[in-house]
Amino acid sequence: MKLFNLNGARGAILGLLGLATLATSFDASAIPVFARQTGFKCVACHVGGMFPQLTSLGRMFKLTGYTLGNRPNLTDLVVNQDFPPIAILVQGARQYYNTTTGGVNGTSPSSAFDVQVVSFFAGGKITDNVGAFMQWTGQKYSNAQSGSNVSFSSSASIDNTEFRYADRKVGPTSDLIYGAYINNRALMSDIYNNYGPWQSGWINYFNGGNAQAPTTYMMGESSQHMEAGVGTYLFLDKTWYAEVAIHKTIEHGPLSVITAGAGPAGDGTASVIDPSPYVRLAYNKEWGANSFELGLHGRYSYVHGINAVTNASDPAAPVSSYHDTGLDAQYQYVLDPHYFSAHARVTREYMNNLTGGQLNFQGLAASNASDNLTEAYADAIYIYEAKYGFQLMFQNVTGSADAGLYGMTTSGSPNWTAWTPHIFWAPWQNVRVGYMYTDYTMMGGVTSGNGLTFNNAKYSPQNFNTSMLYIGMLY
Repeated sequence: MKLFNLNGARGAILGLLGLATLATSFDASAIPVFARQTGFKCVACHVGGMFPQLTSLGRMFKLTGYTLGNRPNLTDLVVNQDFPPIAILVQGARQYYNTTTGGVNGTSPSSAFDVQVVSFFAGGKITDNVGAFMQWTGQKYSNAQSGSNVSFSSSASIDNTEFRYADRKVGPTSDLIYGAYINNRALMSDIYNNYGPWQSGWINYFNGGNAQAPTTYMMGESSQHMEAGVGTYLFLDKTWYAEVAIHKTIEHGPLSVITAGAGPAGDGTASVIDPSPYVRLAYNKEWGANSFELGLHGRYSYVHGINAVTNASDPAAPVSSYHDTGLDAQYQYVLDPHYFSAHARVTREYMNNLTGGQLNFQGLAASNASDNLTEAYADAIYIYEAKYGFQLMFQNVTGSADAGLYGMTTSGSPNWTAWTPHIFWAPWQNVRVGYMYTDYTMMGGVTSGNGLTFNNAKYSPQNFNTSMLYIGMLY
C-alpha cells in the first residue's frame, strides 16, 4: 500500500495548517446559511455536526421546505451583524494510489495537496411555505473518473438545487406535513442519508481511478444535474413517509435553468429523455435520543442509447430500461457527547439491454439481452464531542456476467467488494480534516492474484486501492 513519506506529507500538512488558521479568523457566530436562519448550532440538525447527515430536527427542517426560522431582510443588512443567505465550501485534498503505472488511475492529478472543489450555497426561507437549497460548484478536476485537470471557471456549473413548497397541519390527534419540490438530481430529496448526494460518506475522491465497480443506475446517478424532477410527499404523525416523483432530462424550457450541461437531445448529454418515475415509502420511529427508519425505494429509468456514428445520446435510439427496487434502513443515537448512526441499503436492478451491437448510454454493447445487479451498502459512524469521528463503509455488488459491460475478466463478472475506513477531526464546527482509504477485496469476481486485465496488462483488485487526505471548510 502506498502511503505518504515525510517529505511528501510536509507540504500537505503546511497546507492544512494554513487553511485551518484562516478558518479560525472568522467570527464563530457566522455559521452557514440554514444555521444563520434558524439560530441552531450545527449539531442540532447534523449528527455530531457532521454534514450532511440529518438528525430528526434536520429532517423536519427539510420536510417543512427549509422555512423554519426567520427570513433575512436583504434590504437592511448591518455589516458585522447580519449575514446574507449565502455560504461557501472549500475542499482541498491529496490522493494516494496503490498503483500509478499503466494508466490504472486514468489521468492522475498531481499528488500534491491541492484545492479540489469550491461550492457556493444560497437558499432558505422565501415565504412561510416556500424555501430553497441552491448550490453552484467549481472543481479543478473535470470528474471523479478521469480526474483531468481543468480550470475552475470552465468546470463551474449549477450543482444540487431544490425548491420546496410545504405546509403542516397539526390537530389534537394528528400531525401532517405535505409538500412538493422541483430539483435537479433524482435522489436529492432523500431525508435519511441512505443514498444519492447525501449518502453519509459525502466526501468523494476527485479521481476514483479505473476500478471496475459498477452500481445500479439509480444509485450511480449517471445523469445527475442533467435531470429535472417534480415530486410530492407527505409525513404523517412523524411515523409514515411517502414520496413519488418523475424525472427526465430537460434540454429547454423553464426547468432547464436548473440543469447543468444538458444540451439539445442528440449532443451526448441527454439520456433520460423519457419520464422516469421514483417512489419512496418509509416507517419512522423516534424515542428519546434514538431514531429508526425502515423503507422501500424504487425507480424505473428509461435511458436512450448512443448513436454509433455521432457518439451521442439519440432520442431516436432504442431505450435501455433499469428497474431498481430495494430496502433501506437507518438508526441514530444523538446525545452529546456521543453521536452514532448506521445505514444499510440493498437495491436489486433488472436491466433490459440494447441488443444487436447497439450502444447503451455508456457506449457499451451488452452481450446479454437482460442482466441483473444486486447492490449492498452499509456504514456506521461514531462521533465524540462533535469533534472526533470514525466511519466504516462497506459496498458489495453481485450480478449477471456480461463480457460486453464488464470487460476486466473473460467471464465478464461485475462482482466487487470494497471497505472504506474513514477518520476525521473537526477542530471547529466549520472545519473538517480527514483521511479515508478504499480497499478492494474483490473486483471482477477476482479476490487475489493478477486476474484482471486493464490496458493489456494484468492487475489484482488491490492495485486499484485509493486513499485521500483532505480538509473541508464550510463557512
